[in-house]
Amino acid sequence: MDLEQREINAETITPYFEKYFGHKPAVIAAAPGRVNLIGEHTDYNNGFVLPMALENNCVVAVAPSPSGEHRWCGSLGDMIYCVPAAEASSKGEPFWSNYVRGVIAKLKEHGIDPGPVDMLIDSNVPRGGGLSSSAALEVAVCTALSKLAGAEVAPKEKAIIGQAVEHEFVNVPCGIMDQFISAHGRKNHALMLDCANLEYKLIPMEDPEVSVLVFDSAVKHSLADGAYGQRRRQCEEAAQIMGVPSLREATLEMIESKKNDLGDVRYRRARHVVGENIRVRNFAEAVGSGNWEEAGVAMRGSHASLRDDYEVSCAEVDTLVSLCDSIPSSSSIYGARMTGGGFGGCIVALVKSDAVEQVGHELLDAYRDALGIETTYLVTRAGDGARVLRHA
Repeated sequence: MDLEQREINAETITPYFEKYFGHKPAVIAAAPGRVNLIGEHTDYNNGFVLPMALENNCVVAVAPSPSGEHRWCGSLGDMIYCVPAAEASSKGEPFWSNYVRGVIAKLKEHGIDPGPVDMLIDSNVPRGGGLSSSAALEVAVCTALSKLAGAEVAPKEKAIIGQAVEHEFVNVPCGIMDQFISAHGRKNHALMLDCANLEYKLIPMEDPEVSVLVFDSAVKHSLADGAYGQRRRQCEEAAQIMGVPSLREATLEMIESKKNDLGDVRYRRARHVVGENIRVRNFAEAVGSGNWEEAGVAMRGSHASLRDDYEVSCAEVDTLVSLCDSIPSSSSIYGARMTGGGFGGCIVALVKSDAVEQVGHELLDAYRDALGIETTYLVTRAGDGARVLRHA
């Protein structure tokens, strides 16, 4: 059972574009969602993260609009929104359109203007599950519109544009991880990113005996409700108290020495971030050497820290992670943790490939028995990053 089984590509979206707009798309582009294997809430603290791109994508088809105004359709079956060209780079309604509006505005700042466009968006990246459906949308729109305008935008710049859209048009003060992996993903590889300087290293994820299981708690979250920004401020305050530019420069010893000055909450927030940076490096080393047991240890430690120190988990997600230790096939699970910003969403687990479907079904049954919740899961491998699928 999959989170999103439906196949989407250039062939599936083209007939709908022609039906809605009466002509063919000029450019079709795709960008993936992501699952973060480890390294949560470290990105905006200039730390380390280790995500991988999903095989699930947001696909965007565009063409010059003969009407002289923008016409956007946010998903198959949705209504078409007509937006005057003069208003397309300003905030507006519906809310999802701000992701598009923000990209248009940021491209214009780079001297790139595709003009009024017809745009159809389709996606099989689950929304609200912590798998970065918004980053996939931003990067896919950026890829499609820049190609339509005949401009080359480097993957790093696409990531920076996407992050700026989140900050300025959606009011989510996120780090750059989600957009970066959506733009830079490589098939059969995860990516370890240093958020302080945006240097990265590809981590092979080619072992056929290990699969990535993404399991949905069916609890939807929103990062724009203030809890995310509150934690970012707490981290900034902790760094200031310790006299460092960011928590990237802090150490566990430093945190302990400033425990009284930090107070309980800031102390625990800082302890998570510094400890998580250590776990990311340990995880990368373990995966690189094929030591999946050690990778699992890092994942379990990450979840405990996110639950207790950073307080971004929830009862349903904690239940799922605990069930990974109690279902009959638990010995086939190397490790599991919440993934994404928190407050719901998904867990990610490293599982022996020959047992991954059994694990998935046992978790479905156990989660239903424990909480009465019906949900879904996804078995995935690392996919490719943003790319143009077709252009005229």
